[in-house]
This record gives sequence, C-alpha cells and structure tokens, in this order.
Amino acid sequence: MATTLTFPEWLAQQRDRGDEVAEFAKEVASLTDFPESGGKAIYDGYFETALPAQQSVYARAWSEFSAHPEPAA
Repeated sequence: MATTLTFPEWLAQQRDRGDEVAEFAKEVASLTDFPESGGKAIYDGYFETALPAQQSVYARAWSEFSAHPEPAA
C-alpha cells in the first residue's frame, strides 16, 4: 500500500533532477533541525527568516510538492 510522502521525503527524491529545487533539497538534507513532517505553516515558519532567494526556492518546491498527486489507496 502506498503512503503519502512528507515534504522532506519528497525533497529527498528531487536531489538528482539538476535544478534549483535539487540544490535546495541537498541543502535541506544537511540541516539537522529541519522538521520531519508537518503542514505548510510549519515549513513557512521554518523559512520565515531565510534569505529571499531561499524563500523563493522553498515556495517553488512547496508548490510542486503540493501539486504532486496522492498515491492511490
């Protein structure tokens, strides 16, 4: 049975795609305090004080993640 990916799990799958989201995913993988799960508000809060460029890539990554179809049960 398929399960829904968390944002960090989804990011981990993006590391080899060769764009800014891949670079962002690699950066996130090295963070020791990145939330393992949670909704958009959790991650919005986490990146609230990030540099504007990082906030922009986070917004793109979240948009792609949230558009990712849910697996069939």
